[in-house]
Amino acid sequence: MKKLVLIMAGLMLIGGNALAQDKEALKAQKEAQKEAEKTVKKALTIYETSIPNAQYGRKETDFEKLATALPLIESMTQNEYTKDNMVTWKTAADISQEFYKKLEAEFKADPDNEQLKKKYVEDGKMLTIYCVKYDSLLNLNPKVKPEEKNKDHQKYQVMGVNPAIQLLMAAQTYSNSENQDELKKGAEYADFFINVIEKTHLMSDFKNDNLADWKTYARAFRAQSYFHLEGTPEETIVAAYKDLMTTKYKSNAYQSLVNYYRDRDKDKQTQYLLEGLEALKDDPEAKDARGNFAFILMQNYFRAKDKENFKKIAEIIKADFADNDNAVNAYLMEGEWAFEEKDFQTAKNIFLAAKEKFPSDDKCLLMAARCAWMQAQNNGSKKADMDEAIQLYKRLEAEYPDDPDQWGEALYILYNNTQQMQLAAPYKKYYKPSK
Repeated sequence: MKKLVLIMAGLMLIGGNALAQDKEALKAQKEAQKEAEKTVKKALTIYETSIPNAQYGRKETDFEKLATALPLIESMTQNEYTKDNMVTWKTAADISQEFYKKLEAEFKADPDNEQLKKKYVEDGKMLTIYCVKYDSLLNLNPKVKPEEKNKDHQKYQVMGVNPAIQLLMAAQTYSNSENQDELKKGAEYADFFINVIEKTHLMSDFKNDNLADWKTYARAFRAQSYFHLEGTPEETIVAAYKDLMTTKYKSNAYQSLVNYYRDRDKDKQTQYLLEGLEALKDDPEAKDARGNFAFILMQNYFRAKDKENFKKIAEIIKADFADNDNAVNAYLMEGEWAFEEKDFQTAKNIFLAAKEKFPSDDKCLLMAARCAWMQAQNNGSKKADMDEAIQLYKRLEAEYPDDPDQWGEALYILYNNTQQMQLAAPYKKYYKPSK
């Protein structure tokens, strides 16, 4: 029994010590909370006694005095006891706004000062963050009357949106930079703008005639920054451009992904070429982009010896892009495919059809003449076939008299092979005997 009593006494001693420690900890927490709230109040007092106030005869902000409040309020936005306090963020926004207005005036007076510009943008970002946080806490506070909420909501919305627009402008500049640090900032600022405009209560009812364009621009600047920023994960780049595919820049989005995968992954490049070809078909302004996609697809299929898909794309080009200067390549490559398969008759007809549609392209007639010659050789050099080859080379001579490399040697050989020595004689000088 004695041993049991001793054990119980020991437990009571331990329990008593723990309770004392808890009381001390609770006391320390209360003191820390009290000190944090006092710091917020001190920063607010400094703010209120620094800004212009006719009652006290202050016509201008005392920035030297106000500067002492900055480190106080900035630390309290991170403090566990005051970081969810509405007054903390309101005070931070108000103080930040005073310095931002001063910085804005300095920047307007010296717009070429790059260091000043960077500070203007970065400080503006912090101001927007303060406004967003204050507004979110204000919105959740049931003690504030609706009319007071709306009044402050509108006030801090204006305070937050103006520097956000400056961030958008900076994002545009940096997205065109070759400097990696600036590209990183371009993506950061554009992403920040999108999140503020689309995902915060502060901007939930914001209206502006240019708002839709601003959001689109931000997406474009973000995607462009990521595209050129070294080390950006593939999925980040793809997601950024997919986000553009529902905007007026969708053709740029597909084109960028096509370029991105050109030397990385031919299958994925083909995927976006096909998707772009379909997605842009009803957009007259994207006709050139679609044409480019079709030509790339045709070349890829030709090199991959994918005849079925090659012919499908070639037909699309002939039908949808017949007026494009590059459309002749659909005929030339299709004819070349038939030529390589030794179907010289088909190849010749394709090249002649191309010549009719694209009379200024010299390759069409030259390839048709070569096909006719090869066809004649395959058919045992029948006179009719040889004569057709001669006629086509004579057409080449008539159209390109200053380019005998296209027709000179060929006509000499053809006339000789058909026993027309007199006709062959003028072309002998172009003949180059094989060594």
